[in-house]
Amino acid sequence: MANALDNAFSRTSLEIVWRYEGRRLRKSCFGIDRKSGKKFQENIASEFHQIRERIRGNFKPKGLLAIAKPKDTGGNRIICVPTLADRIVQFAILNEIRPALERRGLLNSISYGLIRNSNRTVGDARVQSIRFRNAHKWVYKADIEKFFDNIPRDIIVERSSKIIPQRSLHKLIISFVHTEIEDGFDPDWKKIIEKSGIFSGKGVRQGMPLSPYFAGLILRDLDKTLEKHGYNAIRYVDDIIAFFDSEEECSAFDKFLRDELDKLSLSIGIIGAKNSKTRVYKPEEAAEFLGMEIAPSQSGNYELRISDKCLQNIGAKIAGFGSVDALLQKRVTLPRLGGFLDALSSGYLQAYKGAANHSELVHEVSTMKRAALVSAIEEALGRHFTDLDKKQRRFLGIE
Repeated sequence: MANALDNAFSRTSLEIVWRYEGRRLRKSCFGIDRKSGKKFQENIASEFHQIRERIRGNFKPKGLLAIAKPKDTGGNRIICVPTLADRIVQFAILNEIRPALERRGLLNSISYGLIRNSNRTVGDARVQSIRFRNAHKWVYKADIEKFFDNIPRDIIVERSSKIIPQRSLHKLIISFVHTEIEDGFDPDWKKIIEKSGIFSGKGVRQGMPLSPYFAGLILRDLDKTLEKHGYNAIRYVDDIIAFFDSEEECSAFDKFLRDELDKLSLSIGIIGAKNSKTRVYKPEEAAEFLGMEIAPSQSGNYELRISDKCLQNIGAKIAGFGSVDALLQKRVTLPRLGGFLDALSSGYLQAYKGAANHSELVHEVSTMKRAALVSAIEEALGRHFTDLDKKQRRFLGIE
């Protein structure tokens, strides 16, 4: 009889993973092996075979690729990217253990972001936040400080063994707990991650498909407590938002949440402190949540909006790829330029789907994509750029 490990990594199971995740993975960043999603798909039968062989042997995850994303408040948010193959392995694990996650309370009314295709996605969390705020206009918002960097590995190992009944998967899951960064996009990536508070042997790395699962293991009891007290709350990994009818209720919840997190040796910022992400929003204020704003509308209700600052940042990021150096750093050459900019733009449009002002994003993305294309071609051609006639410019897509 096949065990959970055999079921999770049968060819059929791997094909199911690719069916649901392949489109997103094809557009995603490569890992330390620099193998793109497109390249992976071209040799997918061989890739699946190699995954199965690694699983049958003494499996060890490949190291992670660190990507530093600047924060508005200063410093960097470090996203740690596994290889495509290791992401497939993690998605296969999650598909196999999902029933256990539901039975053991990791998938609950408070938690979102643990598994895709389970009505608990970022989009679902945003929609629920609108429902809550239309009923309760005061908003409390907090992020758990340095959450992934401080997760105790021994607790994850212990709870995985207790919560997941499929014993044949335990060793595999635990191997990802101990996966470390081995490369980075930036030349000085080692200094960047150290300055960000990430140290080998401590915490788990944010950016792996299993990362939200590790968060759920630590925060499951907090979710249960919030459910028990009847709070209108949402937890998306380490982001917590709750909705109330008064400022006093927000303040009481702040104390309650601090006490509960203290039991887990975790903390949140002080309301009003510099660089703190803990905030209370008045009914007339737009509340930031998961990259959007829960903002008052002209109808008197609330709607999801993309902030002006966010629109500007997205435009600037796309325009930044008008530099040949920036493109070469991403290994984008002229034959791939159009496809790269299209994929980048499509990613932003999809990520902010559902925003009331989505048309503003469409305009910003379209404008900056063309600006980046013109700038890159102009830099590549140098003085010959001005010699292009109308037909040549139309052929290059810059007319």
